[in-house]
Amino acid sequence: MYDWLDDICDDVVLAHPLKVKAIADAKIKTDKIDATVLAHLLRADLVPEAWAPRSRDLRVALRERMFYVRLRTITKNRIVTVFDRYPEQTAQLKKLR
Repeated sequence: MYDWLDDICDDVVLAHPLKVKAIADAKIKTDKIDATVLAHLLRADLVPEAWAPRSRDLRVALRERMFYVRLRTITKNRIVTVFDRYPEQTAQLKKLR
């Protein structure tokens, strides 16, 4: 939702939920009251901002990591297959250690 709002709005502030004491300590909790308190805090520049990584960058990094994990698994499986196919050479390789 943050990315979507960031694309269509000029300025999006992501409030840190643990650091917004005014809302956390309120006796009466409704969305309308919380929104009003947040608006007043934002107007006074008192909203503690939470860091939000760009999800696209994160998605690219995760996709790349998944690629390399799969590649590692494929490589390990190929090595095991070769060793299973040629057990006599595997025994000779163990002697070289």
